[in-house]
Amino acid sequence: MMDKEVPKCRQDSSVLCDDTCVYKRVLAVIGKKHTLDILRVLGYDRTVRFNALQNEIRGSPKTLTDRLNELCSLGIIKREAFAEIPPRVEYSLTEKGLDLNPVMDALKAWSLKWAPLGQEAK
Repeated sequence: MMDKEVPKCRQDSSVLCDDTCVYKRVLAVIGKKHTLDILRVLGYDRTVRFNALQNEIRGSPKTLTDRLNELCSLGIIKREAFAEIPPRVEYSLTEKGLDLNPVMDALKAWSLKWAPLGQEAK
């Protein structure tokens, strides 16, 4: 059986359209459930506790915890635990996470232009 040839990326013909594709790599991170919401809530230098994140995102605690742990392991957000009673944990963007703010701004601008509230996307 012959191996199927991997096509080149349409945006960058020097890159194969496989797991090394820059678009697939970035979507593997920010394309997961609640990730964009987490980035939106944390925004510019905002520090937020878990319950506030959960209240705003309205996702399941397990999915939110999984996503927060993943983003922490990737160095996109930081988790700071305080030795208090009751325990307090806060999340904020790292420098790497703050670098995503222009991406979030671009998504917001695109949405305002092309997907206004109350209208179907075309």
